[in-house]
Amino acid sequence: MRRVLRFLPLFAAAAFALAGEIADRIAATVNEVAIPETAVRRAMVVSALTPEPGESPESFRARVLDALIDQLLQYEEALRFGPPPPDAAAVEAAMERLQQKLRAEGKDPEGEFAAAGMTMEEVRDTLERQIVVQRYLVERFRPVAIADEARAREEYEKNYVPERQAAGLPAPPFEQVAEEMRTRSQERIFEEEVSKWMRELRARSRVAVYRIPIPVPPGRTPVVISTAPAERRTPTARIPSFTPSPAARP
Repeated sequence: MRRVLRFLPLFAAAAFALAGEIADRIAATVNEVAIPETAVRRAMVVSALTPEPGESPESFRARVLDALIDQLLQYEEALRFGPPPPDAAAVEAAMERLQQKLRAEGKDPEGEFAAAGMTMEEVRDTLERQIVVQRYLVERFRPVAIADEARAREEYEKNYVPERQAAGLPAPPFEQVAEEMRTRSQERIFEEEVSKWMRELRARSRVAVYRIPIPVPPGRTPVVISTAPAERRTPTARIPSFTPSPAARP
């Protein structure tokens, strides 16, 4: 489950300052709800997603936007079932974990929030939405993620042993790591079920991603990201109708 939700937690700074003239354009629409470029900009600054080695800024941006689209779809689906709002204690606990994570990385939480253009209240709202999503996913898919003995052994043989061998480490007998294998198998099944559901959810949703220029380091030729549908151009209307949150509980 933790790997499925990797895109949700907030804050690992990759400080991209987008040009003002594109800040309020639409990056994508999801079922007629706009994701403004400001939301993507914020997520690139504060998302726990970080650029992979050698990953270009445009590829990183596309990956962040894709996560925001998934996140919005999940949130809309969760709201259909009328979930109760998280209590204040849960939100504050998530905020505390987030701030601790930032400090551990040598960052100033308030500075990171400011760099993303977010007030403390907006950060809390973001965390609250992500708690709603996380709880919905757990309630919906955890019951089917049952790890029996056979699946635990399959996890051990197909994944755990090869991982240990690749690291040059001996693999302890299954009996010594059986509980860990059950947990790993349960998480893997959970991830597979969520991924399958997300593919189905996307297939029946109306998602449009637009082409938007982003800044590049000085001395380099500006680039324009091309994403499907490639022939579309970004509208310039100011439609900040929804700012999907890049935050969640770790």
